[in-house]
Amino acid sequence: MKAENKSFETLMGELEALVSKLEGEELNLDDAIQYNEEALELIKVCRERLGKAKQKIEKLTQNSDGEWEAETIE
Repeated sequence: MKAENKSFETLMGELEALVSKLEGEELNLDDAIQYNEEALELIKVCRERLGKAKQKIEKLTQNSDGEWEAETIE
């Protein structure tokens, strides 16, 4: 399944697993490069998701008339 179709939590779990492999195992150069490339792709997708989520977050504020308004947080 493509990274774009997975949940953020699944992507983070996969990223953590790759980091553990890179930190904890004796890897040959080809495997280390492959794991690093996979990790960078996961990081890219996660950053895109976080950016989109940040744009959707809104803060409720009460105006001077006592009415509640949704304000997008930048």
